[in-house]
Amino acid sequence: MFDFLNEHPIILAVAVFILGLIALLIVSKIVEKAMSKTKLDISLQKFFVKTINIVGIVLILICALSTAGISTTGLIAGFSAAGAAVALALKDSLGNLAGGIVLLITHPFVTGDFIEMGDKSGVVKQIDILQTTLITPDNKTVVIPNGMLSSDNVINYTKEEYRRVDLTIPISYDNDVELAKKSVLKAAQKEEKIALDKGEVFVRVAEYSDSCVNLAVRVWCKTEDYWDVYFNMTEKIRDSFKEDKVDIPFQRIDVHMIDNK
Repeated sequence: MFDFLNEHPIILAVAVFILGLIALLIVSKIVEKAMSKTKLDISLQKFFVKTINIVGIVLILICALSTAGISTTGLIAGFSAAGAAVALALKDSLGNLAGGIVLLITHPFVTGDFIEMGDKSGVVKQIDILQTTLITPDNKTVVIPNGMLSSDNVINYTKEEYRRVDLTIPISYDNDVELAKKSVLKAAQKEEKIALDKGEVFVRVAEYSDSCVNLAVRVWCKTEDYWDVYFNMTEKIRDSFKEDKVDIPFQRIDVHMIDNK
């Protein structure tokens, strides 16, 4: 059998190529299963597996060609020249490739995080090697090149376990400020999702505007409860003010009529 394969190098090359693909498939499955047990981001896991597959196919192809008696020196040189030409033509894409590698290694955000960059924000659906896909709160798909994400300022709203909810609550100048502050604290006591172990409820006068006194209200909560606490507190403060006779002012314009007669 070995003599037959030696006499027919093309068949031997095909056999090497097929066996190489089978071995690569087994190795790829083993690596994929092993990485699934780690804490690496799912997108980084997929990137490593894809890289192994691409490098493996290239090596298998070179081995098969060598087995068939075909010189691979020229082929490798051709790949190098083609690679240089492609790199020059796709320099922007290579910048995104480098940005993707940086993002996947440093992971300033991972799949499932809510991030914001400039006027774009949303939940990270997938981090590919060239681009990152976000799903906006109104269910739109936004694709951002990784080169931009790795070089611009990115706000990650869900990386930390806790977030602070900041509210600005206006009250009338005629109101008792201390009564209003107590009313806010009473409303906060009714909100179960406030994390009092992270910090006390903060209520102080923040500003004297043209038509009202603005109270700064700050409470802490679990990151996943942010919007629940934000809206619950807004509603409960209004109910508490109504119960305690604290007025929420509205915009007023005084018009003076002049009679020239």
